[in-house]
Amino acid sequence: MDRSTYGFDSEDREHDEFMEPGSPRGWGAGKKDKNQRDTAAWCRWLREQVAEDIKRQTEALTTRTDARTEALLRRVDGLGERLDAVARNVELLLDALRDQGVRDAIDAGRATSDVHRRHLELAQTYRTLVTQALRDLGRLLCPKDGDEGRTELARRRAQAVAHLVVLLFQPLDQPMSSTPEEIVARLRALGLATEGTQFRGQFAAVFRRAAELREGMAGLALTAELDFAVDLTGLPADHYQPWEQQQADDVQPEFLIAPAYVVGGDRPQRLSRPIVFVTPTGRP
Repeated sequence: MDRSTYGFDSEDREHDEFMEPGSPRGWGAGKKDKNQRDTAAWCRWLREQVAEDIKRQTEALTTRTDARTEALLRRVDGLGERLDAVARNVELLLDALRDQGVRDAIDAGRATSDVHRRHLELAQTYRTLVTQALRDLGRLLCPKDGDEGRTELARRRAQAVAHLVVLLFQPLDQPMSSTPEEIVARLRALGLATEGTQFRGQFAAVFRRAAELREGMAGLALTAELDFAVDLTGLPADHYQPWEQQQADDVQPEFLIAPAYVVGGDRPQRLSRPIVFVTPTGRP
């Protein structure tokens, strides 16, 4: 039995013809393989080009984004500075409005702000200290000297109180800078009686209250001062408070004991009247 019996020879011949270079059937298969390889190469190139293009666009977008981010940050910084400037201007405006509110309240005789109410409290404390606590200290500093007359004794005591006002309250808008010992030494240098135990005890309490008043004043946005420059010449009676409660109608102020409490600003306003010493009529 040979291969031709079952047709094997014919199949082998067809296979050999297909594999021969000159065979039309073998050339078609080779071309197909080449096209496949070219297509695969072209796909790889296309993918590389697309990837490269995406990379370039991403980098360009990132660069533009970074630039825009930096520009935005610069604008935000500039905006922050402008907002700070606006905030400062608003604060200045609010301060001006608060000050104006205090002045308007004083003009109208009403307390419409915390600052004004605080000034009213401080002015009342100042007046009370002068007319009560400092008056008592004046008596202790100036005991009666022999047959000294009532008018001269009252004058000496009023002068002692005037010295105390300067030492304790000037300048009013700054914290206390002197110690109690320094003030007592100055009073002693004026020839006043500072050695008494009663005086020392009362003075310590008065010094503490005066220091608290000045501390409270220093913390206010709108400060006040004592009007030491007031001209007493021709000052009407309703513009001052006499040191002595009873006086004749024809007297004139002799000297200033405690200046008026004046709130500062464009239009200074008085919250207390100056306290002055007048010569009592009919007293020796």
